[in-house]
Amino acid sequence: MFYIRINKVKILNNRELLGKGEIQLMSFITGAEQDFPMLQQFFVTQSEAEKIAIVKDAAMKILSSRILLPIQKVKDNASLYFGDTGYIVFKSPVIPDDFSWMLLAIEKDSRTRETGTLISTILTDSNLGTIAGALGQVAGFSNPVAASVSILMNQLVNISTALFKADCDDLAGMLLTSFIRREHYPHGIRDKQDTIDLTGNMYVDYSIFGFEETTIS
Repeated sequence: MFYIRINKVKILNNRELLGKGEIQLMSFITGAEQDFPMLQQFFVTQSEAEKIAIVKDAAMKILSSRILLPIQKVKDNASLYFGDTGYIVFKSPVIPDDFSWMLLAIEKDSRTRETGTLISTILTDSNLGTIAGALGQVAGFSNPVAASVSILMNQLVNISTALFKADCDDLAGMLLTSFIRREHYPHGIRDKQDTIDLTGNMYVDYSIFGFEETTIS
């Protein structure tokens, strides 16, 4: 089994002009290329309809790892604690050899969307076509599938943040990091505090915990 959990998030500026704000946390996890076998077919098929279907399938795989967690009444310099055990944002039956993680903090001025509604708003025909076009640009790469996984995640994040911006919501934090098992969690465990994000506005305490299931014969 494999778990990623957040233990504490500190927001320096809540992006609210006056008083307290509502912060929504979004977690995206992408694994290695072997987790997206459908993308092999994307670079083989000549059918645009099939390409769009493949993009939607792959996008849903990433979006299904997303956790929406709205937190109300967040002040500037607030530290958000998740109990004494943390809050699991991802779990898997196997320990991955590598993965990338993006944690977004959005200051919400608009009404919080339900998960299903948000996904359908992100995966419109227009957005799927844009993503398919971006993936098509790496068709000539030596390993287009590996490149397309990264592009897919970036496209989904860009679409999501643009959607929130259109609703007058603001980015309060963006943690973007990649892990390699042998280097970062060779024994299945990693525990870090005060990891600063790309905006300089958010600090994250997180833990990684993985173990191999054993059977007794």
